[in-house]
Amino acid sequence: MRILIITSCTGEKVVGSDRQLTAEDFKMGKTHVTNREKKLKDLLRSAREMYSGEQHVRLMRGVEESRKSGKNQIDLHVLSAGYGLIPEDRMVAPYEITFATMKTKELREWADTLHVAEDFRKVVSAPYDFAMILLGDNYLTACALDAKLKFGGPTFLLCGTGMAKKLPQLANVRVVPISNPEAKRFSCGLIGLKGELASRVLGGIAELSLVMNILDPKFDVLNWLDGIEGAKKSIKTAPKDQKPRENVIDGVISSRTAVPNPKVDFVIQIPQSWWDKPHRKQLRYFIPEWDDYVDPEYDFPTDTHWGGGAGDWSNETYAHQMYPEPNYDGILMSRAVAEKSKKKDARINQMGVHRYIRVPEAFPVMGDCGAFDYITQETPPYSTADVLDYYTRLGFDYGVSVDHLIVPAFENARKFRYDLTISNAADFLKEHRKAGLKWEPIGAVQGWDPASYARAAAQYVKMGYKYIGLGGLVRSTTREILSILRDVHQVVPKGINVHLFGIARPEALKQFSSLGVTSVDSASYLRRAWLVARDNYFTLDGESYSSLRIPEVGKSFRAKRVLTGGKTSEKALLDLESKCLGAVREFNQGQGDIPRTVNLLLKYHGLISEGGPDMRVEYERTLEAMPWKNCPCDICKQWGVEVLIFRGNNRNRRRGFHNTYSFYRLMQDALMSNAPSAAGGKQPDLFDPVLST
Repeated sequence: MRILIITSCTGEKVVGSDRQLTAEDFKMGKTHVTNREKKLKDLLRSAREMYSGEQHVRLMRGVEESRKSGKNQIDLHVLSAGYGLIPEDRMVAPYEITFATMKTKELREWADTLHVAEDFRKVVSAPYDFAMILLGDNYLTACALDAKLKFGGPTFLLCGTGMAKKLPQLANVRVVPISNPEAKRFSCGLIGLKGELASRVLGGIAELSLVMNILDPKFDVLNWLDGIEGAKKSIKTAPKDQKPRENVIDGVISSRTAVPNPKVDFVIQIPQSWWDKPHRKQLRYFIPEWDDYVDPEYDFPTDTHWGGGAGDWSNETYAHQMYPEPNYDGILMSRAVAEKSKKKDARINQMGVHRYIRVPEAFPVMGDCGAFDYITQETPPYSTADVLDYYTRLGFDYGVSVDHLIVPAFENARKFRYDLTISNAADFLKEHRKAGLKWEPIGAVQGWDPASYARAAAQYVKMGYKYIGLGGLVRSTTREILSILRDVHQVVPKGINVHLFGIARPEALKQFSSLGVTSVDSASYLRRAWLVARDNYFTLDGESYSSLRIPEVGKSFRAKRVLTGGKTSEKALLDLESKCLGAVREFNQGQGDIPRTVNLLLKYHGLISEGGPDMRVEYERTLEAMPWKNCPCDICKQWGVEVLIFRGNNRNRRRGFHNTYSFYRLMQDALMSNAPSAAGGKQPDLFDPVLST
């Protein structure tokens, strides 16, 4: 069937900008709009992709499912208050203008300027098997429907009850009025109801006979739709006597559910100055993605998440959304990590990797398989063909071949894993070339000593790789890594890019670069913010300070253990917790002193973490220096001392974001400095197995 759908634009868009088009821009004419669009090139999206309002989101779920069936040809148009009536593939810039708020005279004049009525008539008069019109009152007014209008096929029109009474008699059109009772009936807000119902219609019309039923006034179409599963499945509630399931995140217990915040889901804009950074000519830094985001509207005084709910991608922001520009040159996403959560996996597959991470298409995103995740398996769980399809379908810029880690625990399988990794790399490049794929392939190299890494690297060069990545080195000392790089450097010609997986050590980066390394990835500075007891806040001068531990009584496992053991009462522990927070905040405002603040922290720390390290010296040093006062990063300037408090995701990850900010600048200073590198390298980088190849 050929199905025509006309829906309205929504105020919510997948990209936003303070440079977005306005009513004044559109009034200046098409030439002006075209010129403005050229300046917003990175923000352009098709009309199908641009809108993120509930009506559009629910509708598109149904459209996509219908298209997958292969039975229907859907012709989708969007009525935009800026662009007029446009097909779904029309590229548009983010804009702010709507018919909904216009007065009648202004609306009609502007609709005439956009030729809305004329274009609407052309679209609906062409032949089709079935059509759905999903427009609000003012948008229907802009279309200037009259009794003379001829529709090219049976048409289903959803509108408000008031507008339904005003519409003229339209041949071949079934008008169904909807309002709040229907929104309640279908468990959907009124703003998204048209999209929800249209999605159900698409799921229910398998044959033309059903289309004719829909147009029959005697047919209870809403009752029929009530029996069809919606775009969003209903949530089954637990029995009354069943306790809500607890979620555990970073040692914090939560039984809350996520409340989406539409303001967080936007694609960042990146200034030209970031793209022009000179250090990239030597080395680029990729940060692994592993759900590192925070609630930008978290209320620190009351420790309350936005909307009173739990943290989730739908209501939290990445670090690059909180700074004027990213503090890394790209992002690495491991497939094994991305697929751990069904919800995350579904979102990425629906949106693509760039849109999910909320970065523009030009921003570099690298994909690998996440070999540490399947280190104990005899063979990797992914085939080359499957991985090639995965990288292509999700829009990665770089894709890494399927490798298998070589570690002492599996010494007997060393040669098998080595040969398998090389064989996979050969197939990977061969199939990549055969398919003519646009993204750049990276050959993953494994080994156990300098000679084995060099032998594999030489084979990859012979295969034709222009980019290789050395994995399995995160537990190696810097000295050992440099030894391997020297041998690899002897067999890899200039012009071949070399990546180090899981390694980013500021004191050695310049030496890495001199030995041919052109990119690295590591989350160590980020994750040190909460994975170690000391030295988890880094400054631009290379100093490190310890955070102030005040875990939340109601959410800390240790606090619950103390209360269960009867060592103190909940009231006493809550009182001490409150005094610690108050003392730190008072000190920040110049109203307290170091001895009292430290004593309170140690008393609380002693109760919560009995037998833990004595932090007196570290706490005194942190409070004396007050490093958050001098930090120029946006996070420290906005949240100050809260970033230094070790207490839950929203403080700890903010501190991690700050650390990444500091590391990125220390890295650039090290690379661009004329001073020799000071790599001694007895200590390995912070080991983060989930994020490393």
